[in-house]
Amino acid sequence: MQNIDKIAIALAILILVAGFSVSAFLPDKGGELSTEIQQANVKIDQNAAEQDLGDRTPPAVESEVKKAFSFQGEIVVPEWSFYRRPARLELFRTEVILPPSLMAARISSVSVVRDAGSQATQHRIAGRHAVFERVEIVSCNLEVRFGDGAWEKIRTVSVPGSGAEFDLLVGGLEAGTSYSYRLLTRGLSSSSIAFTSGGDLATSGESGAVLFPANSMWRVSGAQIGRLDSTGNLIPGRVTVQFSHWDWESGRTKRNTKIITESAEGQQADELFGTGLHLERIQNTNDGRVVVLKSGTGTRLYLKNNEDPLPLDPDGWENLSDDPAVQPLDEEKAGTEAEEAKVDPDPEKPVRPRPTGGGLFGGDDR
Repeated sequence: MQNIDKIAIALAILILVAGFSVSAFLPDKGGELSTEIQQANVKIDQNAAEQDLGDRTPPAVESEVKKAFSFQGEIVVPEWSFYRRPARLELFRTEVILPPSLMAARISSVSVVRDAGSQATQHRIAGRHAVFERVEIVSCNLEVRFGDGAWEKIRTVSVPGSGAEFDLLVGGLEAGTSYSYRLLTRGLSSSSIAFTSGGDLATSGESGAVLFPANSMWRVSGAQIGRLDSTGNLIPGRVTVQFSHWDWESGRTKRNTKIITESAEGQQADELFGTGLHLERIQNTNDGRVVVLKSGTGTRLYLKNNEDPLPLDPDGWENLSDDPAVQPLDEEKAGTEAEEAKVDPDPEKPVRPRPTGGGLFGGDDR
């Protein structure tokens, strides 16, 4: 009986010794993971101190942390690893959120154009649309005003893209009136940051006033009232009449000038330049001497003597200011100004030797 107990104890001791011996030679997976976690913690601390929040790339320590829990290509976090040593995972991902940006449109020029095909006179407004980022354009309106009046919407304009050029034609305005234009652009922020108060509306600078001309005009000068001479005979009044009109075929202004004499009472005056108008009378008024033209339908045109009419082909307007959308940055501008200011000085001219003989004939006068 005692021998059996001794044999059992010996076998138990042998099994324990074999078990410890085998475990000593087998790798400790939990220990390896704990070591890798500890190394990752050290790298996390180093990266946190050196990390640039402006860098969008994930920190390199992310792969090191994931590698500690990677088994055959799959990331698995074994529950038992936390009983041996706690792990810490701190990953930072930065995202730069930019606000919306909306720069007003710019009107470059306003000119007068005439289309021979439709025989229409129009204003042409040219420039560039608003420059925008992270903005959805809601509306763009062209507004007009004359004199000191209020701005009025004249049409809605499509915006094909940021800073796109535009060329708009406006017709049907009142001849002899000058008009100014501007563009109003309204946007909606597509960023997670909203516009500040009023920042969603960008108004271009207004253009200069440009005349909308007529296609024809009259001018009278040297008007004389009819009078009696010394013998009692009537000397009829006379006036120089000028009719100017835009010729659609040639694309230029044509003028006709003629000295017209008042017709005798009861006689029909000749038609002027095929316009259907004739000279009716010349008279003095409180506002000066006036020449009256009359059509066959009874319509009258009152022309003041020696008054200059508005031109048929007036000057347009051109924006001479710099476009803020293409201006260089302050640093670039300062560098350019510094280069322009740095001008090489003119090379000094060598001193010419003065001749020793300063007399009239080449020698010294003594």
